Amino acid sequence: MLKHMARYKALQRRSGFASIQGRLTAIALFSIIGAALAMGVAGYRLTVHFEKARYRDHFQLLASYLASNAEVGVLLENRKMLEELTKNMLAVRDVQIVEVSDGRGELLVRNANPRPPGDLGSVSAAVFSSRMGQEDAPFVAPGNEEVLGRVTIFYSQAGLAQLKKLLAFRFALISLGLALAAAVLYWLFSRTITAPLLELLGVAGQVSRGRMDVRAGGGSLQEINTLAGAINEMLDALEAQRKKLEEAHTAMARQQVLAEVGRFSMIVAHEIKNPLAIIKGSLDMFRKEGTSAELKSRMMGFLDEEIERINRLIEDFLLFARPREAVLQPQTAGEFTASLAQRIRLLGGEVEVAATEGGAALQGVLRCDPGLLERALFNLVRNGMEAAGKEGGVRVAMTCTTQRLILTIEDSGPGIAPETLPRVFEPFFSTKAKGTGLGLAIAKEVIQGHGGTIAAANRPEGGASFTVKLPIKKQD
Repeated sequence: MLKHMARYKALQRRSGFASIQGRLTAIALFSIIGAALAMGVAGYRLTVHFEKARYRDHFQLLASYLASNAEVGVLLENRKMLEELTKNMLAVRDVQIVEVSDGRGELLVRNANPRPPGDLGSVSAAVFSSRMGQEDAPFVAPGNEEVLGRVTIFYSQAGLAQLKKLLAFRFALISLGLALAAAVLYWLFSRTITAPLLELLGVAGQVSRGRMDVRAGGGSLQEINTLAGAINEMLDALEAQRKKLEEAHTAMARQQVLAEVGRFSMIVAHEIKNPLAIIKGSLDMFRKEGTSAELKSRMMGFLDEEIERINRLIEDFLLFARPREAVLQPQTAGEFTASLAQRIRLLGGEVEVAATEGGAALQGVLRCDPGLLERALFNLVRNGMEAAGKEGGVRVAMTCTTQRLILTIEDSGPGIAPETLPRVFEPFFSTKAKGTGLGLAIAKEVIQGHGGTIAAANRPEGGASFTVKLPIKKQD
C-alpha cells in the first residue's frame, strides 16, 4: 500500500498536480464537467416538461375538434346541440368558458364553469362547411371553404403558472446544488494554497514589527516552497545588512556627536571670549590709579552688559540642550493675548501692538505654558527690534479665529536675504556678529511643542515677517 502511495505521489509531481496552476486547472476542469452534466440533465428535463405542458397547442387542438363537431349545429343554428357540445368541452380540465358564434359574429351559445376564471387565455377555431372528399380530415380546412362560424375556448392558466413555479424551483435547486458543489470543491483545494500563504503573511507581519529571527516554512506546493526559500534568503541578507547598518550608524552617530561637541565648544568659546575680554579690560581700568569716577561708572555699565550677555548665552544653550517640558494650562485666547500685549509694551522701543481681532472667538481655549510661550514670542519681538534699529519699528498683530490664534510680528528692517531665509530656524545659524543662532531655533521648538507652526518671510514693502499659528478649541 505504501509503495503504491509513493508511486502515486511521484506521478502527481511529474504531472504538475502539486503546483498552483495544476490544482487550479483541476478545479476548473471538475467545475466545468459538473456544470455541463448538471445543465445538460436539467435542460433535458426542463425541455421535456415544457413540451408536455404546451397548453396552447393542447387547447388549440380542442378548439379545432369542437369546431369540426359544431358544423351541423352552427349550420342549422341548433342551440341545443351546441349547448351539449360546449358542456362536454367544459368537462376538460382547465377549460373555463366555451363560446360558439355564427358567421356574422353573433353569439349562439356561451357556457362557463362556476369556478372563478382568474387569468384566462383563449384560442379559437373557425367552423367550415364540409366538402365532399374531406370527411376524413375534419381538422384540415381548405382555404376555399365557407366559414360558418367560430368556436372560442377560454382556459385557465393556473396550471401553467404552477408548472412554471415547479420548473423554476427545480432549476434553482439544481443551480444551487451545482454552486455548492463547486464551492466545496474549490474550498478543499484552496486550503492547500491559502494555508502556506497565510503563514508567509504572518512571517511578513512579524518582520514588519521588527522581528528578524523568524523564517518562513514551506508547504506541499512547489511555488510556495520556492517563495518561502526566497523570503528566508532575503531575511538572512537583511539581517546581515542590518548589523552592518547598525555598526555604520553607531560610528556615524559618534562622529556626529564629536562634531557637534566641537562646533558647540567653538561657539561657546567665541561667544564668551569677547565678553571676558571686555570684563578683563574694565577690571584693568579699575586697578589703574587716577581713573575718573565717570570712567569707572562707564566701566561698570560695560561689566553689567557683558555679564548679562554671558548669562543669556548660557541660558540659551541650556534651554536648547535640555529644553524644559511645557506645562500646558487652559487659558482663553483673549486672556493670553491681553497679557502678551501688555508685556510686549513693557519692552519699550518702537513696538506697535495692534488691537486683537476675533470677537467671540477670543473665548476659545488655548492650552499653553504662558511663561515658555511668551519667552519664545519675546525673542521674535526682540529680533525684530534689533533688525529695525533705533529709527525703525516693530508691529505685532493678533487675530483669533474659531480654530487658531494667529500672531504676526513685522519689522521695518532690511529683511532676510533670500539665500538664508530657509535656514533661519536652524540651530547655531546666525547672521549677527553677536549671536548664537539659538533664539529662533528655540522659538520654533517651543511653538511646535504647543502644536503650532511658525513661518518666516520678507514683506513686499521691506522688512521681515514672522507668522505664528496656535491651535485653540471652543470652550465647553
